[in-house]
Amino acid sequence: MKYCNVCEKHVEPVKADWNWKWFILLVLTVVGWIPYVIYHVFLKKNNRCSICQSDELSKFSPEERAENKKRREMRKAKRAAQKGEGNVGFEEDLMDVFDDETENLLKKADIAFEEGEGDQAVKLIDKALDIYEEDEDVTGSFPLYKKKAFYLYKSGRNDEAWELYNHMYSKCDEKRILLAQLFNEKRKMLEFEGKYLGALREAIMAKIYYDWCYLDKDRSDEIDYDWTEDDSFNELARKAEKEHRWEEARQVLVEAYDDLENLDFPEVNKKVHTLFRK
Repeated sequence: MKYCNVCEKHVEPVKADWNWKWFILLVLTVVGWIPYVIYHVFLKKNNRCSICQSDELSKFSPEERAENKKRREMRKAKRAAQKGEGNVGFEEDLMDVFDDETENLLKKADIAFEEGEGDQAVKLIDKALDIYEEDEDVTGSFPLYKKKAFYLYKSGRNDEAWELYNHMYSKCDEKRILLAQLFNEKRKMLEFEGKYLGALREAIMAKIYYDWCYLDKDRSDEIDYDWTEDDSFNELARKAEKEHRWEEARQVLVEAYDDLENLDFPEVNKKVHTLFRK
């Protein structure tokens, strides 16, 4: 359903009416009438009001937009209150305080997924995402996107899950904590698929972004500058049969971490990838 700003009511979008002028014109030309029929039947989008044929359709009515704005302001206020009370941790940027409607949709999605209804779970997450307008900061909707990608992947819709991850990357806008989480989610998927070299690359990127977040929080003492404390890197390198390359890559990363705050991530990433391609 869409909201028609002319009729001022919700309608089911339909295709634009058949254009006899265009049809007759094409019949009399070399192009012929078949392309227009194919376009009208298969390619033309449902983007017109079923009552007035206007294309002035939007996802929300003015009242719904006002309600969504009110919800966002409430979430921001609650998040700010939590921060002021010291109830947030390292990943505070991923926290979101959902309204009752969204929470209810998430619970229904979890139940549907547990009952083997993955497609229904995805649809419920999409309804929750509809509460967030397209231009809203992705921080609030990121947990929903992440959950949707998980449901897609576990439902065998792998290509859709990867497409969603790419979409999420484009929306993160250099938000370090979101990118760290995103790389980590991709690492899990690649590891599950047995693509250990790809998983290792994503794990490296996730750690770099997490460490940048530690710097932002003045917690540099928690950073593993030698890349030796977490054995998962060695394990992934072993499974990828790239242990010697991982040691070379680790040395590159250790050297780069001498000036972590000003680390040239694209350059380091390029060097690491080059080593693994040998």
